[in-house]
Amino acid sequence: MLEPGWGRLERALKPGIRRSAKRQQHGEHAQTLALCLRRGPRGGLGTSLPSRPGRETLCSLATASTSAAPGTRRQTLARAAERLARQRHLLAVRDGVVSALPLVLVGSLFLLVAQPPWPALQRLLAPYSTTLLLPYRALGGCIALWVTFGTAQALARSYALDTTAAGLIAASGYVLAALQPGAPAQPLSLLVARLGAGGIFAGLLLAIASVELTRMLVARRWTLRLPGGPPEVVVRSFVALLPAALVLTGVFLVVHLAGLDLITLLERAVAPLVHAADSLGGVVTLVVLDSVLWFLGVHPAALTAAMRPVWEAMLVANMEAVATHAAPPHVAPLHFFLWFVWQGGSGAALALGLLLLRCRSAQLRAVGRAGIVPVLCNINEPLLFGVPVVLNPRLAPPFVLAPLLSAAVAWSAFRLGWVHPPYLETLWTLPAPVGAWLTTGGDPRAVVLQLGTLGLAIAVYWPFVRREDRRLATEEQTASRASLPPAAPTP
Repeated sequence: MLEPGWGRLERALKPGIRRSAKRQQHGEHAQTLALCLRRGPRGGLGTSLPSRPGRETLCSLATASTSAAPGTRRQTLARAAERLARQRHLLAVRDGVVSALPLVLVGSLFLLVAQPPWPALQRLLAPYSTTLLLPYRALGGCIALWVTFGTAQALARSYALDTTAAGLIAASGYVLAALQPGAPAQPLSLLVARLGAGGIFAGLLLAIASVELTRMLVARRWTLRLPGGPPEVVVRSFVALLPAALVLTGVFLVVHLAGLDLITLLERAVAPLVHAADSLGGVVTLVVLDSVLWFLGVHPAALTAAMRPVWEAMLVANMEAVATHAAPPHVAPLHFFLWFVWQGGSGAALALGLLLLRCRSAQLRAVGRAGIVPVLCNINEPLLFGVPVVLNPRLAPPFVLAPLLSAAVAWSAFRLGWVHPPYLETLWTLPAPVGAWLTTGGDPRAVVLQLGTLGLAIAVYWPFVRREDRRLATEEQTASRASLPPAAPTP
C-alpha cells in the first residue's frame, strides 16, 4: 500500500538530487585531471595525457582547477565530520544518553501530573504531590546512574565485550563515588540527590575509563580463566572479576582515601561549558554551525552527539528546580531548539515546507506535498535534498538566517520570563505546537511563541522561495514549449 506514495516522493526528489550532483561534477572532474597531470603522461587511472598539452587542454584544466578547490574542501570536511561522527566514544555517549530518555520521559509525565498547568487541579492534587513525585525522583532524579550504565554498555558493545558486566561495573563505581567522601554511608534520600544531573559528566568519565580498562585487560589476557568447560555465564563473571576489582578499588582510593569528590569536581569543571551553551552566544554559534554543515551536505551528528549530555543536564536541572517550586535555571536544552528554532528540522524547514505548497513550479509543489508530512514530524531530509537546499546558494541565506532570528527571539522571551522555560522530556516527532506546549508544562504562551517564530521564519524564507519558484516555473514553461510538436502548416 506504500508503493505509490514512495513513488511520488522519489519522482519529486529526483530533479533536486540531479541538480545537486551537477554542482559537484566539476570538482570531481578537476580532481581526476589534476591527479593524472601530477602522475605524468600515464596516470594511475589509465588516462593518457599528451606530453605537451594544447591550449584547449590547458584552458580546461584551469577552469576545472577553479572549481576543484571548493569541492575538495567540502569533501575533506565531509570525511572529517564522518570520521568524527563514527568516533566510538562520542557514539557511546550519545547512545548512553538516549538510552536513558524513556526513563526521563516517564518521570516527566509524573512531574506533570504532580504539578499540572491548571491552578484548580494543582490545588486538588496538592495533598498528594509528594507521593506523585516519587517516580520522578527515582527516574529523572537518577539520570546520572542510568547514563553511566547505558554509556558503558554502548562502548563495550563496540569492543565486543560483555555489555552487562561493563554496565554493572561502571554503575557500581558511580554509586561508590556518590557516597560523600569522608562521611559515613548516607541515607538513600541523600544518595539519590547525588545521582542527578550534576553527576552526568562524572558518570561518563567512569563509564569510559572502566570499559577501556576492561578492554586492555582482556586484550592482554590478564583475566581469570577457569579450567575445564564451565558455563558461559560463569566464564564471563570471572573475566569481569579483575576489572571490577580494579575499578572499584581505584574509585575507593581516589574518592574516600584521597578525599577527591569526582562528582562535584567534574560538575564544577563543566559548569563554564554549560553556561556557555545556555548563553545567547552559544545558542547562535550552535545554530550557525548546524545550518552551515547541513548546507554543505554534512550531517552534524558529531556536533549533536557532543552536546547531548550538556542538553540533558540542563533539562534535568530544570526538572529538579520545578519539582521544588523554583525557577528553572536554564533556557536552552535540546527542546528549546526542537520546538522554537529547528521547527520541522534544521534550518526551520517547516516554514519552507509550508511555502512550497503555494509555489507555481510543479517541481517545488510536488516536493512540498511529498515532504509536508515528514517535516511536520521534524524530518527534513526530503525537503533539503528535494528542493534542493543542500549546495544551493540561492536558498543558503534563509536557511541560516531563519533559525538564527528564531533562536534570538525565543532565547530573549525565555530569559525575560515571558514564557516558562522547557523542563519536560517530550518525543521529538511531535508537531511543533504540541511539543512546545508539553515541554513547558502546558504554558499557552509557549504556543504563541512557537507560532511567532514560525511566522518569522516564513517571512525570511518567502522572498527567496518566491524568486526560486519564478526561476523554475520559467524553466518548466520553456521546456514544455520546446517539447511541443511543430504546428502543421496552414493550407
